[in-house]
Amino acid sequence: MYTRILVPLISLALAGPVLAEKPNWAGKGKPTQEQKEAHKAAMEAKELEEETLKTEKEKKEKDKKEKDKKEKDKKEKDKKPEKIDKLDKTDEKVELEKQKEKKAAQEQKELDKGSEQGKESRENRKKWWKFWE
Repeated sequence: MYTRILVPLISLALAGPVLAEKPNWAGKGKPTQEQKEAHKAAMEAKELEEETLKTEKEKKEKDKKEKDKKEKDKKEKDKKPEKIDKLDKTDEKVELEKQKEKKAAQEQKELDKGSEQGKESRENRKKWWKFWE
């Protein structure tokens, strides 16, 4: 039953490309030597044109980068130099000592809460801001 239906359907599907018309460009044979040379010359001209466009584009990009760099340098020169005061090492040490004293003077709100064991552990634990000691 299925073979009676399947065989005609398959033959119809395969018959379509066989009955199609031949394209205009097909069946003309191999190109002549002149056609080959003309095609080769056209391809070389196209490649040369692409190379010149590429070099022109690269040159424009390079010029643009140089121009941007010059403008940036000019802007930097126009800016007034800002004075930056840096603390000496002795000043930094003084600041650290002040911070230590300030942190040590702060109250710990949770010291009197909880069990005895918890209170002892909180009193003896190392503070996070005292990592340099």
